Amino acid sequence: VCHIADGVALKGTLPRVLNCPQLHGLHMHCTLLIPDLLLPRELGSEPYHELRTTALDTMLARGTTTSRAPVAYEEWLCNSLGVAKQQDVPVAAALFSADGGDAGNHYWLCADPIHVRPDRSRLVFAGRVDDIEAAEAREMLAALNRHFAGDGLEFIAPSPRRWYVRTGRVPRLSTTPSAHAVNRSVEPNLPRGDDAMAWHRIMNEAQMILHAHPANTAREERGAMVVNSLWLWGGGIMPAPSGPVNTIVWSHDPLARALAAATRAIYYDLPPDCAAWLAAASGEDHLLVCDGPTTALREADIPAWRTEVTALDANWIAPMLAALRANKIALLRLVGCNSGNLLETTITRSNLWRFWRRARPLASYAADA
Repeated sequence: VCHIADGVALKGTLPRVLNCPQLHGLHMHCTLLIPDLLLPRELGSEPYHELRTTALDTMLARGTTTSRAPVAYEEWLCNSLGVAKQQDVPVAAALFSADGGDAGNHYWLCADPIHVRPDRSRLVFAGRVDDIEAAEAREMLAALNRHFAGDGLEFIAPSPRRWYVRTGRVPRLSTTPSAHAVNRSVEPNLPRGDDAMAWHRIMNEAQMILHAHPANTAREERGAMVVNSLWLWGGGIMPAPSGPVNTIVWSHDPLARALAAATRAIYYDLPPDCAAWLAAASGEDHLLVCDGPTTALREADIPAWRTEVTALDANWIAPMLAALRANKIALLRLVGCNSGNLLETTITRSNLWRFWRRARPLASYAADA
């Protein structure tokens, strides 16, 4: 008999303790979450050309497939794990806690160190700066804390590449996750709400402090990307678990793992492929987060995005359909989401016999959305 106590968050490598073959296929439901499976609409249909996703096309054709109102990855994940939306999607406190901080009952925002660049008459969010050294982070945060002490703000970085800000009062604010603002114009993605102007001022002043900081001067001299702005997002207090979460989460994504820990769900590293996952997994309800396409898109690398989607088709979707056919999985759901699209399909073993449903290319679902 396999038993894992409710309300205990586990983490690590493949869980041998979960390997109970007698349970495989009896009640196993699996959700495969693929952020940015469909591209942002402004990229058009060209990136889909010559994309070969035979298993995915079959699954979308034979399953029950719908395109619904867009839900960003962060919000979908919160909804799935029972994290209630506050004024914003409250992920900063969970991430800070997962990084080893004590979130307490304070209001937190992610304060991602980023680089912005001018493009004609606008500023573009060019990307997060991920190679910051610990000493650089300490110096820049000290400058920010000196300047904003009178505003009741404290900037903290448990990791040099992940920064947070704590405020003494709960602002009326909603934000855009950095993953959805990258490579886009800054202005339309700035914080919104009754207190937005005050936080725009904070972001502007932070830009001036960082622009003139000696650590950035040194980075520029050695050819490194300069930290010339902060991206504030994910505001809220630490989410309280709404009850036992029976879903087992498999992911390398820090956000998925942080929310699993916050809601006391069991979570593990995502195995390299479906075969390794099937050998390790048992239980009833599984959520697998495959974020390779998002990682590629964050770098504006469309060829890499195509490579990631093709690999998912071969290494995950095709063997999952085979496992469904062999009764090792009872139900398979696939969700592709971002701020512009939400594509969802659910398929059972009996649905695989819908041979009359003709497969369509992935690009056609983007057009439907």
